[in-house]
Amino acid sequence: MVRGSGQDVVHTASRRCKPQDWLVMLDWVIFEAKLHPKASRTTVRVAMDLADRMDFKRGILLYDLEGTAARLKVDRSTVKRHVAYLRELGALVWLEHGSKRNLRLPGRSYTATATVYGAVIPPAYDTARGHRLRGVGYEARIVGVSETGKAQRAQGSRKPSEDRLAPPSVGSTHQGPVAEVCGKEKATRSARASRVKSAKKSTLGATVTAALFQAADRLARRLRPLHAWTQRARISELSWVLVDKLAAGFTEQQVDVWLRDIAPGAAVGLDWRPSRPHAYIASQLQREQAERAADTQLEADWANSVAPNQAFAAAIDESRWRQAGDEEQHRGGPEDLDADARREMLAEAWGAFRSGDPGLVLAVFELAGRSAAEAVYGAELVALCLQLDANTHNPRIRLH
Repeated sequence: MVRGSGQDVVHTASRRCKPQDWLVMLDWVIFEAKLHPKASRTTVRVAMDLADRMDFKRGILLYDLEGTAARLKVDRSTVKRHVAYLRELGALVWLEHGSKRNLRLPGRSYTATATVYGAVIPPAYDTARGHRLRGVGYEARIVGVSETGKAQRAQGSRKPSEDRLAPPSVGSTHQGPVAEVCGKEKATRSARASRVKSAKKSTLGATVTAALFQAADRLARRLRPLHAWTQRARISELSWVLVDKLAAGFTEQQVDVWLRDIAPGAAVGLDWRPSRPHAYIASQLQREQAERAADTQLEADWANSVAPNQAFAAAIDESRWRQAGDEEQHRGGPEDLDADARREMLAEAWGAFRSGDPGLVLAVFELAGRSAAEAVYGAELVALCLQLDANTHNPRIRLH
């Protein structure tokens, strides 16, 4: 079992591979060699979902725990457990450890980093198949096959004579039932109408006309050279996912800016290019459509909200009046202050006044009136603070 740092790309003993070679290797290590006691068909299901999203040449993919669990209709803990089995088999390594820490990208309220995995083949499989490797670890590659490996391949390609299929027997008769043609004949116009196919729909369900698709094709040819992460998509694939933006009235400049906003380098924060850029763009379109639908539903709910009835409004008013009465009843006046508290407040107010700040006295003056302010701070201090406040904005008087 591969444990600890051996599951990381820097310390792994496994070599990188393509998705199709990866699945062949998993069939051997799980079912034939049985290198992991807990790996099962569920592990293979999880691995096939990962392989569908891998880069075709390098075997790199984003984890997408939530999406994998939803597609396989299993719990998130099940996916995490079987991915851990793949790492322990030496068949999966961490290229980037994801984090929920906010990257604080401009224009985005929250952006975390995603977990990136790489498909690898453990040394046990290469040894069993007789592969000769050049290099070590993740960058190792096959340079040949040993004599033992060649013998295994030759033995596996030959089948016993009894397992071969026998040639088909010659039938005793060549006569068969004759099909009878029956039914109504259609007129030319109706026959042509029955062969007319329904209009094609875009990713978001818009009707794709010939003129709209041609415009999207021209747009894709102009924009694909400007965005490096879209190079793996064919023009036809890229134009098909850009149809919705043109149908919504976007200009070429707006589509160009939108492609830069959803680029993996800006959205994920990694120098990563999807193996199927058109599928990535389609997922972004669907996500934006879901967000717009949620906003529309929220606005509709607010518009259709019903005001509270008269009884409910009366109960709310009564509760507010009762609360205000309780506060008024429990609110203390200047006479409730003890001597020590009054001396402390007076000393603090005199200190603030001498530093040019009459705010403490003016706050009581504005809230409770002049009599309450004089009862707490004295008539002399109240008069001085009022005079200081009146001359604050007079440029001819220097207060400090």
